[in-house]
Parts: sequence; structure tokens; C-alpha cells
Amino acid sequence: MALPDPVLAAYTPAQIDFARAAWPLRAAEELRSALVYRTLARACADARWESAWTAAIDSVAIDEMSHVRLCRVVGARLGAAVPIYDREPVRARVAGFSDQRDVVAGLMLVEVAAGETISASLFRAGHRATVEPLAQAALRIILADEERHANFGWQALSALWPTLTEQQRCGLQEEAARGLAGLEQTMVAPALRWMEDGLTFDPALAELGVLPPEARVEAFYTTVEEQVLPGLTALGLDGRAAWSRRYRRA
Repeated sequence: MALPDPVLAAYTPAQIDFARAAWPLRAAEELRSALVYRTLARACADARWESAWTAAIDSVAIDEMSHVRLCRVVGARLGAAVPIYDREPVRARVAGFSDQRDVVAGLMLVEVAAGETISASLFRAGHRATVEPLAQAALRIILADEERHANFGWQALSALWPTLTEQQRCGLQEEAARGLAGLEQTMVAPALRWMEDGLTFDPALAELGVLPPEARVEAFYTTVEEQVLPGLTALGLDGRAAWSRRYRRA
């Protein structure tokens, strides 16, 4: 990958240490995404969905693996530890689905359409604030792919929707609620806890590619309100109901 050299002279060792720790975490997150897409591709094939969609999903999985390598390279250049990968959460994610078509619909809804839409907004906010050339270049590469993946997710859902039974659509409404809760817990809850604890965020970290907690919270909830919930409603689900019921037990 043609990446610029890091430019770190303006930052303290403590600031650099904090920023470098983000890259192994990003690598692990991107691997999770790649595994989700691989699971999704297998489910599409098992459900005998159109082969063109399976091929497109395989292509996105390749993108995500390139992100894993990119984050690992950036982290190595900054002296970060080797990422730690755990495949078990992805296995647990699909364990509750009753059949392969439910896997396709559920993962496409939560992980791709909603998840990638929010992810793109977070990367966009992070890239906008980043000044350091290496981090800026890496975030720009990932952002371009995440935007494309989000669009793909909504398009694929629109194609899948007419093939679903009424029972499957009702199940997808419940999956939307559960999925939104999961996205909130993984993507923004740590930032909310940081803010609630009154911890101070060093502005220099934003220049190094670390998204400030306040910016993360704003980007997450704005994207949910302005893009994800309207997208669910346009599809045929009740986006507002899914959001309001996200922590209720059926």
C-alpha cells in the first residue's frame, strides 16, 4: 500500500501511545466485518439467492480483509502490538437464526445496511479531524469503502424484501430492534461512559486519528435519526418502533 510516512514530531510520547493503540483494535473490528461478510456469502449460497449477490458480498469481504491488513500495517509503523483476533462473536451472532434466509436478511439489515452506514459516518468524522498524514491516508481509504458498502447493503435489502414472507418480515422487524441495541452498545456506549465519567479528551488525539467521544456520540445518533431509521421505514419496516423497542424483550 502506498502510504505516507508518519509525521509525529509535534506530539508527545503519551499522545502517540494512545493513538497507536487504536490500530490493532481497528484491525480486529475489520476482521469481524470480513467474517460477517463471509458468513453472509455462505448463507446466500445455501439459500440459493442470486449468484450475483453472493459474488458482490465476496468482493466486499475482500475489501474488509484489505482493511485488516491496512490497519495492521499502520499500527506496525507506529510500533503497535500485533492485533488480537477473536472469531467467536461472529459465530454467536448467527447462532439464533432459524434458517439461512433469515441469516441473509438479518445480517444484511443490521451489519451491512445499518452498521456500515453508521460506520461510514464515524470514519468520516474521524477523517475530517485527522491531521497526521499516515492516519489521514488510512482513514480515507477505509471511508471510501465503507460508504460503498453501506449503499450496497440498502440496495441488497431492497432486492431481498419482495422475496420474504410476512412471517420473515415480522422477524426482521424484531431483528432491527435487537440489532440497533447491539450497534449502540458496541459503537457508542464506551464513548457515553467516557463522557459520563467526566474524563478529559486530549484534542491532539483527534489530529492523530482518534475520534473524540463527543464527536462519536453526535455522529452515531445523527446517523441513526437521519439515515438508518428512514431507511428502515422506506424498506417497509417501522424504523421508529424498532428504535424505541430496542431494549424491550418480546
